[in-house]
Amino acid sequence: MEIKNVLESNLEGDALANALNFVDYLTEKGLTPKKEWATGFRFIKNDKSPCLIVLMANREGWFICDMPVVHEPEWDSLSEDLKQFLVSHIKKCTMHEGGSCGCGSEPGISRKIFSKTYDNLCTAEIQFINPDAVVLDKFKEIIDWWVVNIGA
Repeated sequence: MEIKNVLESNLEGDALANALNFVDYLTEKGLTPKKEWATGFRFIKNDKSPCLIVLMANREGWFICDMPVVHEPEWDSLSEDLKQFLVSHIKKCTMHEGGSCGCGSEPGISRKIFSKTYDNLCTAEIQFINPDAVVLDKFKEIIDWWVVNIGA
């Protein structure tokens, strides 16, 4: 699988193990990776996608992003616990503060997430940057919910 080759060429140690484990989990759930660009892969089931996996430049790691939670009202039925988990991973754009965000949305966008508006967000509003096994286990709960409620 091409994504595994890309991960193995760009990650090492726990980051690689976590990323490979997560890719295996997604494919077991019937999601297929589709290459969006050299280091970005969208996972798709029935022409829908719950997430994108992106490798950062210079072997700095990887992240999960681009979840349609801000665009699809079906996500409102997600449990409060999992909503809070997602909200805790909102990514603010820091370009307007002199940061090096580089998300392309400088100075940030406003989005409504679970009925609350957030300002100065990155284009990928919610991101899981270099997620460890604990974070990935929680994210897997979200994918399990997604498969049943949206991706079926």
